[in-house]
Amino acid sequence: MRIIAGKWRSRLLHRPDESVTRPIPDRVKESIFNRLGVHWETPGRLPPIRVADVFAGSGSLGLEALSRGAAACTFFEKDRTAIGVLKRNLEELKVDAASADVRIGDAWRLAALPDGREPTDLMFLDPPYTDSADAGGEGVVGQFFFSLARNGMIPNVLVLHHPADTSFEKAVDLPAIWSRIEERAVGSNRVTYLLK
Repeated sequence: MRIIAGKWRSRLLHRPDESVTRPIPDRVKESIFNRLGVHWETPGRLPPIRVADVFAGSGSLGLEALSRGAAACTFFEKDRTAIGVLKRNLEELKVDAASADVRIGDAWRLAALPDGREPTDLMFLDPPYTDSADAGGEGVVGQFFFSLARNGMIPNVLVLHHPADTSFEKAVDLPAIWSRIEERAVGSNRVTYLLK
């Protein structure tokens, strides 16, 4: 696993054993950042935005965002092994404390709590596949979206990574705060973009 572009381009990342987390394939990550570059009209990079990497694992998505120019990232993870790997990656890349904040605990609860920080511009959500099997408003992911809306933590762009056989694009019972939902399949993976 590696950083694809930006100031840490080609740097290798440590990752937990696959029994702990599910690493995101590089081609899926590249597809995501290509789409984000189009959204912000900054091909190959990101503006100095605030990012949340939820179910961060090794921190691959958040670190890619920081490498490409994001100002700061909050990483949410509960697994102690994954947290150790994430902190090792942050240390080896020499990410300063002002740019990275690691929150330890259940991301379904932690990420939706307002914390007095500046609003999140971009949120990556990469939960266990079993949690994203139900694409409706009553599913775990749908309830998380409603929790974000209730707490006023509404990112301008939310990127959800999930299995290709689940589709959120036509879910009519999700919060209307995101005006557009786009989906892109990449092999056995699907990425849903919720855009304000």
